Amino acid sequence: MRSEECRHRPAQPHAAPSVEQCQRCGTEWSLRVCATCGHVGCCESGGAHALRHVKETGHPVILSLPLTEHSFVWCYACDDYLR
Repeated sequence: MRSEECRHRPAQPHAAPSVEQCQRCGTEWSLRVCATCGHVGCCESGGAHALRHVKETGHPVILSLPLTEHSFVWCYACDDYLR
């Protein structure tokens, strides 16, 4: 299911990635970028540093990296993919 009604999505355009690896552990695998501030963290199958950023900042929307037409957008608050 993909949510079309997400009140958490920041104003477009989303923030650009601030670095090319996880800002906490340095991995370059399975990365997510915070749509609000550009923080880069790894996914839950790694160190879950993207999720840690969400919990620490309250920025719930992330995009998968690298940013391409195949990237997904996820809202942790809605627990759903966004269009």
